Parts: sequence; structure tokens; C-alpha cells
Amino acid sequence: MLQTNAKIGFIVLLLLVLTFGGNQKSVFAQETASVLYVPLIGITSVPEPLALPTGAGNVTYHYAVKNFLSEVALTAINVLDDKCNPVIFVEGDDNHNAMLEYSETWRYTCTTKLSRTTQSTATATGTANNISAIHKAYATVVVGSNTPPPLISIVNITKVAYPLSLPSGGGNITFTYKVNNPGIVPLRDIAVTDDKCRTMSGKLGDTNGNNLLDTTEVWIYTCTTILTQTTTNTANVTAFANGLKAVGEATLTVVVDAPLTESHPTFPETGTNPDFKILVWKILAAILTTLIIIFLLKRIKKQ
Repeated sequence: MLQTNAKIGFIVLLLLVLTFGGNQKSVFAQETASVLYVPLIGITSVPEPLALPTGAGNVTYHYAVKNFLSEVALTAINVLDDKCNPVIFVEGDDNHNAMLEYSETWRYTCTTKLSRTTQSTATATGTANNISAIHKAYATVVVGSNTPPPLISIVNITKVAYPLSLPSGGGNITFTYKVNNPGIVPLRDIAVTDDKCRTMSGKLGDTNGNNLLDTTEVWIYTCTTILTQTTTNTANVTAFANGLKAVGEATLTVVVDAPLTESHPTFPETGTNPDFKILVWKILAAILTTLIIIFLLKRIKKQ
């Protein structure tokens, strides 16, 4: 009799623990907020001379590469030019750690012979947080004419999106643009546009208020829009100095998740709070446990 009562008591105690012990929420490792810094690299390409009026001759391209993210350094820096090689590193790694710091400007050169008007594309790549950054710069050298080159890259623009992607259906996206001047003279009449975003903000970063993009400044713009599908957009910047028009561009793709095409069986959605649903289940479990206890107590009395 005592053994039977002890067993029944143990079962009752176990049921009570299983039923009401769940009132304590499970504790998991704290989810600390982390920021994923997206690397931003920039490059400009300036040929010397800008034109070869008498015909074919040698041209030296001067490249300036910048890291526009102060939080992380860039590694595995590589510079290529589709019309000139090899591209040779000159200077800029001030602390000799092979990492492109925010405060550094790495400079490269490349010399080649051109026999006709040529537009070249220089590409800089780097890595941070296991994410690759890439940026292109364009330069045109006119051969056989005194006409100024139609395209020269002495202004730089980079862009980043927040958030980096959007759920199915899309949503608001904010683009941030950074514009800098890697040349030796101030730039005027800065204009920034984006082919997929119209509400461009005014500039921030004109530290001396002279309305000129000085070589020590980085001007920041933002633009917010709504995207409903995966979109590739291009930002363009134009500026002027010494009678020349400078241009730069940056392209970015924002991924919008595709809508779900398959339905999966789920519990019916009642619109109630998840915590309330848990409470209802606990009450039902408590009622069931009470009925079991009453049944067991009746058996004890009969014995």
C-alpha cells in the first residue's frame, strides 16, 4: 500500500513539474547586436598627359585608392587597368602592415604607349569581413588632337545600402554616398544623381563652407526610396576643375527576396499573442493534470 501511494505521489509530482515548471522561460545566450561593416573602396585614374596632340606617345596613369570605411581596414588590395599593365604600387602604406587604412591613400602608376584615342577602365578590389569591395574608374586620352579629353576621373563616389537586402514584397531602402577629391585642386559644381533614387539629400562634409570639394573633405549624401524587386542602380557624380569635367560612378545591387511559392502546413493563425497561446496551453495542461490527480486519488481510496 505504501509503495503504491509512493509511486502515485511520484507520478503526481512529476506531472506538476512538467506542467508548471514551464512557467520559467528558457534562457539562451544573449544575442548581442553586431554591425556588419560593408567594405567601401574607391579608385581614381588620371592620365599624364591628358592628350597627345601630335600623335602616338607614352602615357602614365596615376591611380589613387582609398578606403571609405573607418571601422575596418581593407586587405588583398589589387589594382588592374584594361589598357595598361603592369600597375605598380608607389606609396601609401604608411604603417607597412599591407592593410589599406581609412587614413591612407595608396598610389599606383602604369605607363603604356597609345596610338589612338583611348578610354581605359581601372578596377580596384579589396576585402573586409570576408566581403569583397570593387570600384572602377575611367579615363580618356585623346590622341592626334588638342581637344580636351571628354572623360577624366578626378572625383570619386562610393555607395552603400541599408538594409543590405529586403524581404519578400520589398520596402524602404536608404543609400549613402561618399564623394571625395583625390586630386590636387578643389572641385566645384558637384552633382550627385542615382538612376533608381530621386530624393537626393543635400551634402554634408563641406567643413570650411566654401562650396568646393577640397582634397581633405568627404561629402556625404543620402537617398531613400522603395524597392519591390531586386534592383541594380548606379550613382553618378560630376564636378569641374581647371576647365575639365570630372566624372565618377558606383553601382550597387539590392536583393529583394522572392515571394514564397510553396505553402507549408502551420497551426491556424488566430491573431493572438504568442505568449497568450502558451498560457492557454498551460491552462489546458493544468486541467488535464488535475483530472489525472483526481482519478489517482479515487483509486487510492478504493484500495
